[in-house]
Amino acid sequence: MAGEGHIRELDGVRGLSILLVLATHLLPLGPKVLQLNAMTGLMGMSLFFCLSGFLITRFLWERPDVPVFLVRRLARIYPLLALYAVVVVGIALGRWDAVQGILLTYLNYDDAILTEGTGHLWSICVELHFYFGIALAVALAGRRGFWIVPVLALVVLALRIEGGALVSIRTHLRVDEILSGSLLALAWTHRDHPLSRALQRAAAGGLWPVLGLLWLLSCHEIGGALGYARPWLTMATVAGLLFRAEGSLRRMARHPVLAWLAGISYALYIWHPAMALGWLGSGGGFTRYLVKRPITFALTFALSHLSTRFYEAWFIEAARRFGKGH
Repeated sequence: MAGEGHIRELDGVRGLSILLVLATHLLPLGPKVLQLNAMTGLMGMSLFFCLSGFLITRFLWERPDVPVFLVRRLARIYPLLALYAVVVVGIALGRWDAVQGILLTYLNYDDAILTEGTGHLWSICVELHFYFGIALAVALAGRRGFWIVPVLALVVLALRIEGGALVSIRTHLRVDEILSGSLLALAWTHRDHPLSRALQRAAAGGLWPVLGLLWLLSCHEIGGALGYARPWLTMATVAGLLFRAEGSLRRMARHPVLAWLAGISYALYIWHPAMALGWLGSGGGFTRYLVKRPITFALTFALSHLSTRFYEAWFIEAARRFGKGH
């Protein structure tokens, strides 16, 4: 059942995930004691990772051409990552040690270079590690290489439980959120398989609201050990959107504003901390959040739109031409 084209509802997931991340980093979400910023951050990143695993796996399953895959993914990720690393982290912040950690993708294992303006890039390292790992598996075994996904998912879960890692930025303790999306893609591709049918019934049926509530709890500290299940509750929540019948929720996920946000989401993620540095990030609560934050949001959206259209698009199109030639 592969090759069914773009799934517009997933634009809504991507758009929602970037809004949650922006809110986490740029806004005060209620009294600190409620820990809502931490919660929305986990919500946004779990959706982002799950969606990434889904899309990458679907692409590689339909076209297990590893060179084309790597060229297209690196063309999507590295040009803007390198630009941000050099201009913001290197030149503006003077942290050339962090530039190296970013470009060589070990930043999420070196806490000393996780500073203001660089801290959010840990997730890009996790993403790239997954790309290289799944590409190697497919290069060695073709589609059979995807058997590594459930095995790794269980290994990561065991490592998280053993180390008490409810939340982590280390790849070996966080990549299960991407792996959950990868498994969802395999279930989507093989919808007639009994395991996929069981997921469909659980996610799209009467259990979906319960699973969604459990996902919310798994993203908050009050959920406790439920955090270990966050990748799978995220997967079930997204599956509920994919497998459910047409209705208001699916129509909402296809909203043009969410589609636009999805289109510039990577640039929004990369650029937004830079727009809150220096003068824009200073001042008391009133000045910072009611005067300067609207400027930060405006600059972030404007720069991200221009970056996506006039900078990233060139590299993406070049990679597509490469893919067509192979």
